[in-house]
Amino acid sequence: MVALSGGADSAALVYLLAYLGRRSRAVHVNHGQPASARLEEAARAVADAMDIELEVSGIVVPSGASFEGQARQARYEALFGSLRPGETLLTAHTLDDQAETVLMNLLRGSGPAGLAGITARTALARPMLAVGRPETRELAALASLPFFDDPSNLDHGLRRNSIRLEVIPDLSARFNPRLIEALARFAELVGADETFLQDEADKVPVLGEGRRQAVPLGSLLAVARPVADRALRGLLARVRPPHRGTAAELEEVWSVVTRQRKSAVLSGGIEVAHEGPLLVLRSPEPAASSPGSILLEVGANDIGPFQVVVERTERVCRVAPIGLWSALFPADVSLDARVDEKGRLIVAADEETAWVAGERRLPVAWYEPGTSGYLSVFAREGSGWTSSP
Repeated sequence: MVALSGGADSAALVYLLAYLGRRSRAVHVNHGQPASARLEEAARAVADAMDIELEVSGIVVPSGASFEGQARQARYEALFGSLRPGETLLTAHTLDDQAETVLMNLLRGSGPAGLAGITARTALARPMLAVGRPETRELAALASLPFFDDPSNLDHGLRRNSIRLEVIPDLSARFNPRLIEALARFAELVGADETFLQDEADKVPVLGEGRRQAVPLGSLLAVARPVADRALRGLLARVRPPHRGTAAELEEVWSVVTRQRKSAVLSGGIEVAHEGPLLVLRSPEPAASSPGSILLEVGANDIGPFQVVVERTERVCRVAPIGLWSALFPADVSLDARVDEKGRLIVAADEETAWVAGERRLPVAWYEPGTSGYLSVFAREGSGWTSSP
């Protein structure tokens, strides 16, 4: 399945697959932005020209600090949600995309995983990472494919565009005319090292299950620190999914490992302590539903000054929550709601606090894309539907 944006890169990918005799279908994600209708039109035209099936998925980009980041998350949720059994998602990321990503992550202060750039993911392949953007554009033009250039790509106010249009051309002209290739090669080398270190970390034995996870101290201390750090991050992700821990939290864990401290408590109430020869990480007991909580059922539910509307959908989820007054949950969870002492609406999923309406959604409140069946939950006050802050 090809992610067909309507631009030259994805159009070239569709053409190459056909040239190689590979059967494919395409999915276009409409982001609801000013140029989205024109991009959808181009994607349909490319699909018609190549005689392939096209599915269009519309999304609403939720609010957030970075529109680019929120759009990317919503887009991939829609794409993975469209995958059929046995399919692999193909994206048209190029050598130029790789270079831009590496440079962006370097400026952000990322670690080795970020400096490895665009990497493989489960059920996701990027077959054009070794091909430059000028080549894909030339191929799409020579093949007379009706692609469309997204005008937002010229917006210098977006970080990636600034890197693409200003920083890389300037560095290339002043220091290295083959900068893009150099950055891509750097990502490949770092990625190989990162893969090796993670493979070694995966060999460190992990004991326990559920809220209690442990690792033998001897196994942890027997490996190099970079390997041990990755093992500890994996341990944290088990007790507090999907968060793998910050650098500061790792230092707190190491202070317990080296017995500088008897124990530590990390974000989310994660307790770190010794138990004989083991280092144990334990998440807190799920908060029990407080008196006054009600079980949320499909339809309208009244609780205090709020009304909570729950809608159940059986198909694969292809949307994202809008603002902080709505949330998505898997269809098989039990939801209850209460109003706390501060007058806030608190929603719990399987007795675990998941959503403070109007303030924040905890990770458990995010629907796992690709699974059929989900609950859309909307909150409003008695005066009417609340608006996103």
